[in-house]
Amino acid sequence: MIEFSFKYALKSAIGENGLEEMEIRSLENDLVQARRNLNELRRNGDIGFYNEIGDAGMVASVKETADRLFSKDFNTLYVFGMGGSSLGAIFLKEASGGIFRESYNNENINEKAGENGGGFHKKVNVIFSENIDPCYIHKNMQNIDIKKTLFCFVSKSADTIEVVSQFFIVKEMLENAVKNYKDNLLFITDKKSGFLRQYADENGIATLDIAKNVGGRYSIVTAGTLFPAYVMGLNIDKFLHGAISYRDNILNKGVFENNPVYSLAAIIYLYYKQKKRNIFIINAYSDYLREYSRWFRQLFAESLGKDLTSPTPVPAAGATDQHSQLQLYMQGPQDKLIGFFCLKNFCKDYIINPSGFEEYGYLKGKKLSELLLNELTGVELALATLGRPSFRVTIDKIDEFTLGELSFMSMEMVPILGMLLKINPFDQPGVEKGKKFAYLLMGRKDESMSKELEELNRLNNIPDLTY
Repeated sequence: MIEFSFKYALKSAIGENGLEEMEIRSLENDLVQARRNLNELRRNGDIGFYNEIGDAGMVASVKETADRLFSKDFNTLYVFGMGGSSLGAIFLKEASGGIFRESYNNENINEKAGENGGGFHKKVNVIFSENIDPCYIHKNMQNIDIKKTLFCFVSKSADTIEVVSQFFIVKEMLENAVKNYKDNLLFITDKKSGFLRQYADENGIATLDIAKNVGGRYSIVTAGTLFPAYVMGLNIDKFLHGAISYRDNILNKGVFENNPVYSLAAIIYLYYKQKKRNIFIINAYSDYLREYSRWFRQLFAESLGKDLTSPTPVPAAGATDQHSQLQLYMQGPQDKLIGFFCLKNFCKDYIINPSGFEEYGYLKGKKLSELLLNELTGVELALATLGRPSFRVTIDKIDEFTLGELSFMSMEMVPILGMLLKINPFDQPGVEKGKKFAYLLMGRKDESMSKELEELNRLNNIPDLTY
């Protein structure tokens, strides 16, 4: 279950920098229209994440492929993906450490997950390369047995230059180490087109499909994320059930009928447009939600960062950043809206016993989680006294169902906010332009990049001021 509190975004709490409830409710017609627009895109097949979460065939393929491939002597899954092709799985991997399993230690989550319904049957080390840092890849290669590793390349387009380049490197390593390198490969990509798909079809390499109408930043509900999540030991059926439950719950209610997702979109919108709060802090008050803040940042930034209109999302980490960023939030520019994301119940807790240290007697019998959450409340209060807005999102606990809820909540809120901002939350023209420059710098020639070539030549002729 997910709870929302918007108290410290209201004028009654923080003064003139706050919003009136009537201001939020004044957006009801816009929110209704935004939801209609999304539903129309969904019905037309233009966006697929709404329906992908209920694709039983996709889930069965993920499980069958994992069970078949790991029936071999593999003990490591090495995933190569960029942006949404890796951030969702990394978020779920980090969050899985906060799942409380009574029957076994979390460190052995893979070994007995199958006994807890829907999880994988084998302990597998799962690692990611989400960048193309050659030193990082080299160190990973030194720490694994290449013969016992399944290398998984995730690319929605099947042509992502970073993923393809790493494939060439891994292919060469495998050819020198194993008899049939193709048995150590899995491609998760477009069903019909692109280099990786063509190469897989021609060479009999194992594949899983990513639906064409699901963008990379929404791919946490596709095989690109669900395959590594399943191999990690997560119950992906329960995860998707959480997403479906949240989808059906919010879509079957009015936008202000106990439906805080739309209130959240309205508040972020109003603070940006009316209060000039152009920085949105995503502050995770749990170590197991830190990667959520990175995943959510990408979803937010890539969906909304266009047409010169959108807040800039910035991740932060709970009590840690009270000691590194709070000074700026408290007394820096009045340009920030802070969202706190925290847990109600932790998988483990400790009682503080300051016996023999009288000056800390007030801590006696208190839980460590109380200290963390009271520090959060203290920050909210301190910000409020200086007229600095915040809101809180509380997750009941970390388990697969709640992670599914949290993921769908985020994927619904962001495009709704995009509709309020009157931008397309599903394209990414800025990213494509950067890719074209990278292609040119690597020597690729393409008539479609003539404008970028002209700009590159102009910029290269400007003297550098490097010393």
